[in-house]
Amino acid sequence: MYKLLLILKYLRKRRIAWVSLVAVMLCTAMVLVVISVMGGWLRMFRASFHGLSGDVIVSGKSLAGFPYYQEMIDQIGKLPEVDAAMPTIRTYGLINIDNQIREGVQVIAFPEGDLGKVNNFDQSLWRQYQKPRQQLLEEANRPGLSAEERRRLREKADHPMNPSFDLLPNVPYEEMRGPVSKNWPGIIVGAGLVGMGKDKEGKVQEIPFLYDHWAYLTLLGVSADQTRIDVQQAQTVAFWIVDASRTQIWQYDSNTVYVPFKVAQRYLKMDEVRDENGNVEEPARTSDIQVKVKAGVDLQKAKVAIADVVQKVRTLHQIPRSYPILVQTWEESQALWLDAIENEKSLVTFLFSLISIVAIFLIFCIFYMIVVEKTKDIGIIKSVGATNAGVAGIFLGYGLAIGIAGAAAGLLFGYLIVHNINYLHTELGRRLGIVIWKPEVYAFDIIPNTMNPKEVAVIVLVAIVSSLLGALIPAWRAARMHPVEALRWE
Repeated sequence: MYKLLLILKYLRKRRIAWVSLVAVMLCTAMVLVVISVMGGWLRMFRASFHGLSGDVIVSGKSLAGFPYYQEMIDQIGKLPEVDAAMPTIRTYGLINIDNQIREGVQVIAFPEGDLGKVNNFDQSLWRQYQKPRQQLLEEANRPGLSAEERRRLREKADHPMNPSFDLLPNVPYEEMRGPVSKNWPGIIVGAGLVGMGKDKEGKVQEIPFLYDHWAYLTLLGVSADQTRIDVQQAQTVAFWIVDASRTQIWQYDSNTVYVPFKVAQRYLKMDEVRDENGNVEEPARTSDIQVKVKAGVDLQKAKVAIADVVQKVRTLHQIPRSYPILVQTWEESQALWLDAIENEKSLVTFLFSLISIVAIFLIFCIFYMIVVEKTKDIGIIKSVGATNAGVAGIFLGYGLAIGIAGAAAGLLFGYLIVHNINYLHTELGRRLGIVIWKPEVYAFDIIPNTMNPKEVAVIVLVAIVSSLLGALIPAWRAARMHPVEALRWE
């Protein structure tokens, strides 16, 4: 009991110890904020990259793609591990949007009607998903609604409409570009490409009359035996903009457009070619096959089964080596990015943890001073029967109390910063013109604001243990004091 009373007394009276408490709090909060932002950044990269691809990817490692993909898809779809599979085309082109934007872009082609079949691309669409979802959620939060109405609106918000490349019914295409234009296919553009981003208030800036704009996309097909680029073979296709994609990955949103699969395949000359007798001269080609694996299935196991199917089709049709094909999980396909961010997170966390060692030395110095100042008190305590362990327990308990209080305060402070970090960043930009988080640098237009419970628990525990370590040597010195010598201390 006397140990608890002395610990509480020292906490109240010895205000210099509050300095060490503040040090523990600041170090804990600092590491929490850093590891939460870096860890959240990694989680966002993983979720976003995974959301744009299937679980397993069969990719042609050249712009020429590879043939007999439909036969591969049919057999892959029969595997017990597979939920769905679809072809995609990835290439590059030059885009002219209404003679206002002329850029080189990455072109990704998805089959019409299959947007979101194997990935979450449909959830990136602003007009067809994000905006109506936002409106439905705002409506669900409106006062006066019953619980059933709120539930119905929130369920509807998850699937506002079936995404597609279809032209908008209320846009007078013929009046703007003539009768032929009503047959132009739809194109989905990256939000950053057309300047759609967030303002200083954090709200998405819509582009006026975006869906009245046409786009000319120039594509250049590549065959497996082509040794040089022939610009005379370039094909220019006219499109109408039907939506904008906000994946929140800057590399995609700033220079990527999405078109119907059949359109891209035809103009890239990757479709099937038959002779006058109807015999296949060249089979149709695709760049990738995106595969969605059933929930709970090990991706490596599914990858092996899919690779086996690909190899059988390749052997059957004797697909030449000029069509290289690689089977990877989505993590393997993005390993370059994910490993780099993982290493950055580890390095930054290590560096900030080194800085936090200052708190241990600060606690050591302060506690050592307290032990020296309280030498006579220690002598009195030991002369009335306190043991060495009891005296050491006073100062270890003192360090533990400071560690718990400092870690708790640091956790609260760190949580408030992380939880409100986008608001704070927005206010810095609005009031002081300071913009630290730039989407083109950090890839996302929001700062990660979630905390990993496991990481939080480890950081708080380390903060408490560090406080105990800082108090260890002073407590040992206090325990070794001889009561007579302590009472004579001047």
